[in-house]
Amino acid sequence: MTKKIIKYKLTSDGKIPSYIDDGGYYPKPNNSDSPQDWTFIGATVDGSNETAEGELKTRSDVISYLLSYTSDSKERDETGKEIKFSQSKASSYIWSKRVE
Repeated sequence: MTKKIIKYKLTSDGKIPSYIDDGGYYPKPNNSDSPQDWTFIGATVDGSNETAEGELKTRSDVISYLLSYTSDSKERDETGKEIKFSQSKASSYIWSKRVE
């Protein structure tokens, strides 16, 4: 069983690509026309060779990618308090979906 973590866009008709098993994470705006105007992170289906907008080969790659556009982002903790977005926590979450 193999699942990669990749960056991808929706199809031209606004659907999740068939090679994505679990996706829609950490959207980043891009310069494409709607509905392909966001780049997402997701896990591929088992055995897919697709890399779409690029594979994130290590957890460090995920952190670096997230830092490129979320350095000023905020999120809410379990009590509802606004805190700084944790790229480390987010990368651990998405990386847990990868299977070698």
